[in-house]
Amino acid sequence: MLQKIILNCTYAGDQKASYNWGSLFHGAMIELLPDIAADMLHDNNLRPFSQYVHVLAANKLEWHIGLWDNQYAEAIAQALMPLSIIEIKHKGLKMDIVATERKKQSVRDYFAQFFTSETPCRKYELEFLTPCTHKSAGQYVLFPSTELIIQSLLMRFSAFLEEFTIDDPKAIAQLSEHLKITRYYLRSARYYLEKTKIPGYLGRITLSVRGPEPLARLAGLLLSFAEYAGIGVKTSLGMGGCRVTQIRATK
Repeated sequence: MLQKIILNCTYAGDQKASYNWGSLFHGAMIELLPDIAADMLHDNNLRPFSQYVHVLAANKLEWHIGLWDNQYAEAIAQALMPLSIIEIKHKGLKMDIVATERKKQSVRDYFAQFFTSETPCRKYELEFLTPCTHKSAGQYVLFPSTELIIQSLLMRFSAFLEEFTIDDPKAIAQLSEHLKITRYYLRSARYYLEKTKIPGYLGRITLSVRGPEPLARLAGLLLSFAEYAGIGVKTSLGMGGCRVTQIRATK
C-alpha cells in the first residue's frame, strides 16, 4: 500500500515559514509516535517514509508525508490524522491543522496505471519543491543526472517491494540511458539541517523516455514513485520533496 498524508496548517505570528522547517516537523512526528515505533525508525537506516514542508503563503503551509511501509504507515497515520494542532517547539509555534487529506493506493492499482494503459507516457515533469541533492564520490551534487535519479528511486522502491528488485548495474544503466533531461529550470539552494548547510537544487526538469514500451512503462513507474519517496538524500528530514506530472502529447 502506498499512502500520502497532507496536513494543511496555519499559524499566528510574524515568523516566515520555510522548507527548512521540514527537519522540525520530522522531530514533531517522532515525538508523536509510540516509543517502540520511534525506536524502530531510529534503528532503520533507510526510513520507510518521506516528508517535507511546502510553503503556500504567509502563515500557511502544507506538510506532506509519503508512506510505503505498512508496518510504519499505520502508526504514523494514527499519530497524525486525529491532530488539530501541531506544536513546533523549536520555533515556539502551534500550528492549527485546518484540513487533512489521506490518499491510499494499492500496489496492484499503482502498477496498473503504468502497465495496462494503451500507450505509455514518454514525458514527465519533476518539480523539486524542497532542495534536492545526491551524494556522488563523497560530494554533494548540484545538478541532477538521470542515473542518480534512477538509483535513488530504485533503492527506495526495492525496500518498498522486496520481490521487485533491480540491482543489475546493466539494467540501471539501460534505464538511465533511455531517460534524457530535455528541459530544466533550476537554481541552487541550501538546506539548513542543524548546523549544516547542504547544497542542492530547486526547480523543474522535463524528462523524455526513449526505447521500447516495457522500458517506458517501468520508467514511469519509478519516476512517479518520487511523489511518495522523494528523490536524493535526507528525504525523511525534508529534502527532495517532489511533484511528478505526466505530459502526454495532445492530438
